[in-house]
Amino acid sequence: MPPSWSVVATVDEPAALVLAFVLHHLELGAARIHLFLDGPNPQAEDALRDLPQVQLVVCDGAHWAASVRRQKPKLHTGRQLVNANIAYAQTRSDWLLHCDCDEFVRDGAALVEELSATRPHQVYLKLPVAERIYPADAPPDASDPFVGIFRFPLTDFDRLGPQIYGDLAPFLKDGVTGHRAGKAVVRSGLPITMGIHSPDGPPPHRTARCRLLHFDGLTPLQYQIKLLRRAHEPPITRPPRHGPARIAQYDQLRAVVDQPDQLRDLVGRLKGLTAPQTDDLRAMDALDERRFHPLGQNPLSGDLTVAGLDAALRLRYRAFLQAHAPGWLTD
Repeated sequence: MPPSWSVVATVDEPAALVLAFVLHHLELGAARIHLFLDGPNPQAEDALRDLPQVQLVVCDGAHWAASVRRQKPKLHTGRQLVNANIAYAQTRSDWLLHCDCDEFVRDGAALVEELSATRPHQVYLKLPVAERIYPADAPPDASDPFVGIFRFPLTDFDRLGPQIYGDLAPFLKDGVTGHRAGKAVVRSGLPITMGIHSPDGPPPHRTARCRLLHFDGLTPLQYQIKLLRRAHEPPITRPPRHGPARIAQYDQLRAVVDQPDQLRDLVGRLKGLTAPQTDDLRAMDALDERRFHPLGQNPLSGDLTVAGLDAALRLRYRAFLQAHAPGWLTD
């Protein structure tokens, strides 16, 4: 019998994206989705409440009071860790993937094949990341937030980065705007602690050939809001939670937050490739040029367009944007 796998995610996204994430992974073969809603999301709750494969938890005061920390962690990563370990203790699947709502397994059959090849002593399967990027001939599309191709992190970025990206190199960690660590599919039933990218340890693992598709911002606006929220996170003791490249991104974004042309140029350059950059990455076999769209597209999913997601984001973060970027509240 092939190994079974489930997914755990703590989400605070527009309902249409949450539903697409859930339905996609169910159609790929996930046995269960442990979904923790990090904020009120009535539309997602209504749509998912009666799906038997979804364990839906609203992270309200009662949830956090009953958790191991007895209170709500200030940072979303802390909340993710608590919830991932709750799901790990409960899962009946052979394996559990901890990922975000902007990350998608492309091929369920390939994942099962990789899990089947994992040796008994190996605690988890690492899914390397492939980050969505817009090539020169496919800029953001108002009708499809998933348009684009995928770039891989580069192992020799200190040397190659300035050659490929020029003055953008300091804004990238090994060639991507988001994380390069990938995510883990963890063998269940072990005395371990789940982490953001891998279990604590680190325990022995193998690296998969298939990659996890990461949309570091489904729309340009979502990427902007993500960075601005990082820039205004509660202060923590050192070391900083983000690396130099991510800090450079949100510092530069904050510098042009009220300058639409400069903001558009910054985001376009960070999230898009020029033709020469595309050629360079293609020559290094650092691109996956197969297009992707999530499965499970039905009336449950709602308005899964750039315009629809942006409207939902403006509504969801209205108070935050009014305080820090009021110009973003209009198209």
